[in-house]
Amino acid sequence: MSEKNLQTSDKTQSKFFNLGATSHVGNIRLSNQDEYGATPTMVAVADGMGGHNGGEIAAEIAIAVITSANEFQSNEELAQLVQKANESIKARAEENVNLSGMGTTLCALSQICIKNTSARIGAVNVGDSRIYIFADNQLHQISIDHSVVQNLIDSGQINEIEAKSHPNRNLITRSLGTQEAVEVDSWEIEAITGDRYLLCTDGLTNELSDSEIAKILQEQNDPQLAADNLIQAALTNGGSDNVTAVVLDIVLGEEQTKQRNFHFELQKFLDQRSLKPAQRDRLNKLKMILNKMKMSKVSEI
Repeated sequence: MSEKNLQTSDKTQSKFFNLGATSHVGNIRLSNQDEYGATPTMVAVADGMGGHNGGEIAAEIAIAVITSANEFQSNEELAQLVQKANESIKARAEENVNLSGMGTTLCALSQICIKNTSARIGAVNVGDSRIYIFADNQLHQISIDHSVVQNLIDSGQINEIEAKSHPNRNLITRSLGTQEAVEVDSWEIEAITGDRYLLCTDGLTNELSDSEIAKILQEQNDPQLAADNLIQAALTNGGSDNVTAVVLDIVLGEEQTKQRNFHFELQKFLDQRSLKPAQRDRLNKLKMILNKMKMSKVSEI
């Protein structure tokens, strides 16, 4: 991707979602170390880091590995593939001293293919690339940043406004390729026709507020135009980093949609005891909000 200032999606054909994606080098950087990929059943975004093009290589490896599977029977399988990507990046770095220390973030959404069950989405996240859901004209971040400032927010030392200008705002606490094994956040949610998801790198969220992102997602129905407009807004606001946005609209067949009961379940971790109190409170609040959204859709049928 470093050979192109701007890259847009090739309209991946899918029966599960409509996709729009754009990546831009930004106004300052000389190369684009962001990467994204898509198959008919999944999408992924990575933000590489490291000199000598290491970040670009790490991101490319992560996307190549995570998009290599045709389907997943469980979210655990998706998380296992993230571990494989971690191992592949680390092995490549060990082969070339110039690539030592390279790494990348990764976030991905995939259809979970289980017969005789409602359509489900598996999600994984490592680092500070984000996953949002935009439903009923409301935007909610459903991933948790693995970053220094997020830890400070969770511990109550700073608020989200202060985090925007904190000197350590770009430091992440988890990444692929920098350790033997990586801790992966993984969860499942039920797919709802009409829900819109946004996967993006911090080049977008550092330039746009959640309200600005929501406004663009609300105003533009076409996912590709929505992604393009998000990138343009980030460039207008500064474009100080590589910036990538993938917009995904869930589309289910009519028969499958009628069979669904619109029950929404957010399983952020299999064992929430590993969460800090602030994180657990945030996730429980988000679950209540999203469940309320889905229940409102029942009355519309």
